[in-house]
Amino acid sequence: MTSVSGASRATPERGDIAELLIGETPVMQQLRALVARVAPSSLPVLIQGPTGAGKELVAVALHRWSGRRGNLVAFNVCALGESMFEDALFGHVRGAFTGAVRDAAGFLLEADEGTVFMDEIGGLALAPQAKLLRAVETRQFRPVGAAHDRGSDFRLVAASNENLVALVGAGRFRADLAFRLRGLIINVPSLAERRGDIPLLATQLLERTALGVDLGLGAAAITTLIAQPWEGNVRQLKHVVERAALSSSGRVVTQSDVLAALAT
Repeated sequence: MTSVSGASRATPERGDIAELLIGETPVMQQLRALVARVAPSSLPVLIQGPTGAGKELVAVALHRWSGRRGNLVAFNVCALGESMFEDALFGHVRGAFTGAVRDAAGFLLEADEGTVFMDEIGGLALAPQAKLLRAVETRQFRPVGAAHDRGSDFRLVAASNENLVALVGAGRFRADLAFRLRGLIINVPSLAERRGDIPLLATQLLERTALGVDLGLGAAAITTLIAQPWEGNVRQLKHVVERAALSSSGRVVTQSDVLAALAT
């Protein structure tokens, strides 16, 4: 996920969806099946789930399996100030403001024939929500300082760890935009809801962390990992496994290594 300096981009490529959405529990099998089923649709998708559960990986999987030829352009809404949102999303023309020495494409144009992924959409201020709504409805937008609209055939995927319906009720989110974003809804389970995947996840995370070193997870270490509450979900598990691997003095990550990593 990127900040205001730019969005992350990935060209479409088909691949095994299980490599992105790791797990063999029933909830993960259902999630992969749902992603594969809805990916080719052009409807907006809202990905819901707790922080750190892997919502961005779902967005990547949706794009890779969509068949769309353009880029995946991903950014975090909360990383953009309200004043910068319009320029980042729609772009600008030369001379639109001080420092605009050339035309600049916004994220929507960069995602033409591709996917734009907006993370933490619930944090978007009310004022830019109206402009986003028009772009979602018409696929038309006006760059800052431009005299005419531009068009882009983008597919919008948004993610939120907050309930948009509750935000609408609290007056923090437009009901019409929430309705548009909820064309298709994908719920990502917390790690606590799929504890059976922890041994597989931890092992794969360890393999990526070990960088070629033959390092394994001891049985007691795995048992300890399974027993944790994991309020930070997969992201927290990744950090714990990385710390445990770095502190391990042998060829096996022990329960002591895991406990020390959890205490850090």
